[in-house]
Amino acid sequence: MLQCQATWLYLEPIFSSEDIMAQMPEEGRKFGIVDMYWRDIMTQSVKDTHCLVVTSQHNMLQRLTEANALLEDIQKGLNDYLEKKRLYFPRSEQARTWGQTLQV
Repeated sequence: MLQCQATWLYLEPIFSSEDIMAQMPEEGRKFGIVDMYWRDIMTQSVKDTHCLVVTSQHNMLQRLTEANALLEDIQKGLNDYLEKKRLYFPRSEQARTWGQTLQV
């Protein structure tokens, strides 16, 4: 559950962007599924916060397992997308030098 939460928190602002959803429709569709699962689980969890009640939600383990698998696919797709952008828009040597200077 924590892995799903952490990854969802990382990706949610990214996939809230219509631009990203348009550029990455398959990952956006998968994130929509994960988002629906996560919000449903959290909605049910808020209704009764007792651990045994929360963890006995219908298909909770199955949904979290599927969500984690989808999140892995989404992250892979996002990393591939970003790598393509890096290849199309390489940083200039001057920008690299400035970046290294700023890190010192």
